[in-house]
Amino acid sequence: MTNNLDSSGVSAGDRAISRSYLREFWSGMIAYFVILAAVLLWGQLDGDSPWRFVWALLPVLPALWLVVALLRHIRRIDDYQRQLLLQGLAAGFALAMLASVTFGFLAIAGLEVPGMAWIIYSIGMLGWLVASQVVKYR
Repeated sequence: MTNNLDSSGVSAGDRAISRSYLREFWSGMIAYFVILAAVLLWGQLDGDSPWRFVWALLPVLPALWLVVALLRHIRRIDDYQRQLLLQGLAAGFALAMLASVTFGFLAIAGLEVPGMAWIIYSIGMLGWLVASQVVKYR
């Protein structure tokens, strides 16, 4: 009898939660790409105007919205989904911190790596992605 109640599919509530998150996430990503394009086209980041620093920080605004979207998503999901998500986030954070310390010590020793911040960011995001998939299928 309970076999009929057990379902491996996604419930209507879970789909609604996912739609809400994706709507918030993609609106933030679209805003990010629009602002990033504007900055790259008109920001004159390689110039000498003090306004270039304001232009350079503009893409952070929609990135803040992405943080808010993630935090709202964490509050909406159930405990099990939250545990899986936070395990993936923790692994990504730990890898980003390890990469940061590694590049920091290399910089102290005199090795400057171009684009170091983007490499650290990429390691953290990739770690989050991979760890999330590992804990999901574990």
